[in-house]
Amino acid sequence: MRSLESRLQVWLGASLFVLIGAVWWTGHEALHRTADAFVLSRLEHDAEALIGALNRRADGRLEVGHQRLTPVYHQPFSGHYFVIETGDGQRIRSRSLWDQDLADRPLAPGASEHWRALGPEQQRLLVWEGGYHLDGLDFALAVAEDVTVLDQALVSIEQLFAGLTLGGLILMLLVQRLVVRRAFAALNPVYRDIERLESGQTLALTEQVPSEILPLVRKLNRLLLYFAQRLERSRTVAGNLAHGIKGPLSLLRQQLQDPELNIALAPRQALIEQVERLRQLAERQLKRARLAGAGGAAVRFDPDAELPTLARLLGRIHAPKSLDIQLDLRTSGLLSVDREDMLELLGNLLDNACKWARGQVRCSVTAQGDEIVVCVEDDGHGCSEHEIAAITGRGVRLDEQVSGHGLGLAIAREIVESYQGRIRFRPSSTLGGLCAEIRLPVSDGR
Repeated sequence: MRSLESRLQVWLGASLFVLIGAVWWTGHEALHRTADAFVLSRLEHDAEALIGALNRRADGRLEVGHQRLTPVYHQPFSGHYFVIETGDGQRIRSRSLWDQDLADRPLAPGASEHWRALGPEQQRLLVWEGGYHLDGLDFALAVAEDVTVLDQALVSIEQLFAGLTLGGLILMLLVQRLVVRRAFAALNPVYRDIERLESGQTLALTEQVPSEILPLVRKLNRLLLYFAQRLERSRTVAGNLAHGIKGPLSLLRQQLQDPELNIALAPRQALIEQVERLRQLAERQLKRARLAGAGGAAVRFDPDAELPTLARLLGRIHAPKSLDIQLDLRTSGLLSVDREDMLELLGNLLDNACKWARGQVRCSVTAQGDEIVVCVEDDGHGCSEHEIAAITGRGVRLDEQVSGHGLGLAIAREIVESYQGRIRFRPSSTLGGLCAEIRLPVSDGR
């Protein structure tokens, strides 16, 4: 589908072409009709002069007083001709016709006609003919004039007019293109705000736009506000729900551990495990709400601003270990990935590393061409090849004594796959524990 700018230019150009073509054709017709009218008026005057030069002889036939004729009718092929034809067949021709003739159209007295015809030596003639009655005799008089020079002059004028018209059309198209582009340039603030919206620098589009698209911009702003409110409400509800069920779950766990409760050991242990699983799920949702913060939808990720805060938060969560969380950030500015996705991805990986680390965790984020490379490693005891293959399965845990419900790494893999990225686990070459390496393709269109 063509752009609106292209469609406007095509249709406006076509309209101008049709309009200027109509003006040119109207001018062409008016010019030729005016020139013919002028020549016909002169031919009628010549016809009146010829009528005045006619005499009727004694035998009843007509003759022209040659001494009363203008010289152009005596000069062969002069371009001025006449023919007189009576009702009884008499035909009088001007000497300028020499041995040629004019085609005539016998007319009744009082009638007149004009037409164009080819004359001697291919001259283009304009012929006027009228019917007359003189002294009881009916005759027709045809007067012609060569208009070849006049037609050539008219063609030259038309060519000049066509050239000026074409130049004017091209100039108008250029001006039109400039006007259309300047009109669409009024949308540039909206384009800039859309880019700022993608990067998280604004939450709404500017309303300083042409009145024609202002209703659309306002509707988009209302939609953005609506989605932001829904997202915030969803996060709040999830956090409140997780916080609300923590207390009852803890109470239920305490009651299940009460030795006075009359429940067999095996069912009691199974219930305690399920309650503990629910409590850990609630803890995870609370942690996600703390990690997400108050960011809006479609906000891009800024490692320099987000990761130090995330590291401090995880340090407080795992405070008994006194972890040293090191960050190595080799990026510049915002990354073309969603902030919430990256916070959850890195939060899960760093949280997992903090659980297994003895005292040191390292996270590096590097931009390499069209990829983001993230490495999270710890100084824990590491994993064997078999364990590495197993840890990304949903719910799989290698040590049931370590807090966690086994969903973190599987969720991390799902996030990476949603970006068509790659995740790989391998032994850390520097810290000796486990290293999670992630490669995410990034582009401006994401």
